Amino acid sequence: MKLNNTSQEPLYLQLKNIIKEDIHRGNYKAGEQLPPEEELCETYGVSRGTVRKAIMDLVGEGILKRHQGKGTFVREESMIKRELFSMGGYSETATTTGEPLRPHILSCSVIGADDYLASFFRVEPGDRILELKRAHYIRDEVLIFETAHYSLDRFPGLERFILESPSTYSTLKRRYNIEMTYSEKTLELAYATEEEASILNCDPGTTLYVIERKSYDDDNAPIHISSSLYKTNRVKFTITVNQRKEKNAPPEQGPER
Repeated sequence: MKLNNTSQEPLYLQLKNIIKEDIHRGNYKAGEQLPPEEELCETYGVSRGTVRKAIMDLVGEGILKRHQGKGTFVREESMIKRELFSMGGYSETATTTGEPLRPHILSCSVIGADDYLASFFRVEPGDRILELKRAHYIRDEVLIFETAHYSLDRFPGLERFILESPSTYSTLKRRYNIEMTYSEKTLELAYATEEEASILNCDPGTTLYVIERKSYDDDNAPIHISSSLYKTNRVKFTITVNQRKEKNAPPEQGPER
């Protein structure tokens, strides 16, 4: 396939997009080696400099990786591994490639509680609620879009402290001596809105996983409520159920006679 020499788009960008599309179509699979530069030059009718620039851009985006003396390979896509029964936050979320999730605050604003939030936080409609929207990245790709709410009646000044740590739970514990001990999670499917699609870089209407989480403290007082959207092809949910008895536990006694 030859590139369009009369196009205003630079040749290296054309080649870069073709390689990305080939990866997306599965022509080049994760872990597979790309053809040598000489072969790419001949296939697409471009110079070695054009090939190298296209490849280096894809390496910079985390799509390809180079091994000295071995060649260029398609990088494995990182998957999120999420234990549904876990109490941990996103800072403890594991990925298949060992890369940490990197949170980025999209907005942090004070809103008035609607009926749903007022009922959950046990406040009056219109009371001050902190709304925190965050995108969670691996490399340069957003894999989770999270919207969380906190009552400013319970956590005054939280809008000023929220930047102190990537973990909001750590901030709540340090600033307010509050620790989450109980949570409820609901998992369902939804279709991406225009806003959600633009953040997750997918098409509007794309199927997403949605986890709503409600968190409480020891006194069963609400701490926060959040809704997290996941790309369905980039997350693996697990549930661990343990009915084993401790090895050294004494045997159960029968009823007394």
